[in-house]
Amino acid sequence: MRTMDTSASLCLASKLRSLGADAGDLDMVLHAVKGRARVAAGTDVVRAGDIVEHLTLLIGGMACSYKWSEDGGRSIRVFHHAGDFCDLYQYVLPECDSAIGVQALTDAVVAVINHRDMDQLLRRPKLALAFWRATMLEAAIYRKRLTTASRRSALERVSHLLCEQLARSEAAGIRCARLPISQIDVADATGISVVHVNRTIQTLRSLKALSEESHLEVIDRKLLAQVAKFDGRYLDMPRHLSGWAVRVE
Repeated sequence: MRTMDTSASLCLASKLRSLGADAGDLDMVLHAVKGRARVAAGTDVVRAGDIVEHLTLLIGGMACSYKWSEDGGRSIRVFHHAGDFCDLYQYVLPECDSAIGVQALTDAVVAVINHRDMDQLLRRPKLALAFWRATMLEAAIYRKRLTTASRRSALERVSHLLCEQLARSEAAGIRCARLPISQIDVADATGISVVHVNRTIQTLRSLKALSEESHLEVIDRKLLAQVAKFDGRYLDMPRHLSGWAVRVE
């Protein structure tokens, strides 16, 4: 029995299509989804340190994967948007880094797929390749984050992060100039202090790239991309790879 509403199914369908899956694959995934739960903003979807036996699928809202540092600070590894698997790597390496948790940044809706059901899903070649591409996309985001953090100014790093989240939100079918993340989230994702992030946001507001509102709202995306030196081709990886043929002997 299907457990997701139409809007949630559309987010997942868009994600899987971009990764090369077909309608039959989507139907298989929908039947494998177990349950549906609402999670309040700031609540852990997956607690750091827990060993789970299911995949977490974000079907509404925004979340992040994070890790606590030795000094008690939070380090955000990657943001998750509707249609994303939050912990797909755990299926292959369930104990590779159990210290990573998943937290809802907004009120969110999640569902799960049990690891034992993944065995059946992976028997479909296109779907197996789609999951592989999803992990490759996340790896590309990690690589870009590391490169940006080591070689760019705070202004470029913050601008790049905002551009990336806009692009990923649009890929999920959500077109909104307002980003539902806080300055603390930006600081934890860029490795910059909250005070420095606030100064950087004020600079972007003075440049008229962001609105003067208390939330983060982009009013000149072209200018923001110029400041960030943003090249979003790494996010188009699924589209480039979706043409790969799968040969089954």
